[in-house]
Parts: sequence; C-alpha cells; structure tokens
Amino acid sequence: MPWHAIFAFLNPLLIGVLQVKCQGANVSPFDTHPRVMWIFLSTTLVYCFAFAVNIKSRRNCTTIFYSRMSGHIALLTGSLSSVSLVSIFFPSVLDERLVFFSWIIMPLIVGRTLIRRMCQKICKSTMNAVIIVYSIWQGFARRMEQPQLPM
Repeated sequence: MPWHAIFAFLNPLLIGVLQVKCQGANVSPFDTHPRVMWIFLSTTLVYCFAFAVNIKSRRNCTTIFYSRMSGHIALLTGSLSSVSLVSIFFPSVLDERLVFFSWIIMPLIVGRTLIRRMCQKICKSTMNAVIIVYSIWQGFARRMEQPQLPM
C-alpha cells in the first residue's frame, strides 16, 4: 500500500506546520475550525482501523473482498484526513467546502472498477430481461398466427 507512506508522512507534516502557524496564538484550531478538526480526528481513527484490517486480511489470506474493501476505506478516510488539515490553511474566502468538494472525486476514482462492474451487470440483466420478454412475445405471436381448427 504505497499510499500509506504518503499519509504517514503528510499528516504529521501538516500537523507540524499547523503547530508553527498557531504558535503564540490564543486560540487553537479546535476553536477556529471545530468541525474540520473533528473530521480530521474521526477520519484518522477510521483510517487506522481500516488499515489494520487491511494488513490483517492480507496476512491471513482471507477473502480478497475484505482486503480490497478495507483498502478502499483506508484510502478514502486517509485522504479526507489530509484534506481536512489542508483546508485549515486556506483563507476563509475559499472556505473549506472547496477542499471537501475536491475530495468528493476520490470515491469515484477508487470505485471506478466497482461502478463499471455494476453498470455491466445492470446492462446484462436488462438485456436478459429484454430477451425473455421478446421470447414470450414471439411465442404469443406464434400462437395467434396458428389457425385454429374446428373441433
């Protein structure tokens, strides 16, 4: 998991820069950006659990589903924790919503394979349903075309 090295480096770096920025200030980031800081703490906690599950599922060679799912969750929550810290450095004119909006794209990038498979299944199911309805309609049409013999 190469992205773990990125989060393991980036988050402590951002925390250090945040400490330097807030050095000598009377208020902490929890006072100025409470929502962002709680998002950071909660996503970091979820990231740690998802990363641990990912490592354990890979080590125990359990189903690939758990490994892949926990990896996706770790990637999404790790990126959100970093994005939430970065948003503190932006001026209030840009607002943190802009940064969180950019993070919304991450699930689409991570889930592109899942989204493609779901679309393929929907197309296949729709095609099967159309074929079934068409075959029923053809059978009904054949019965209607057959002349009925008098008894």
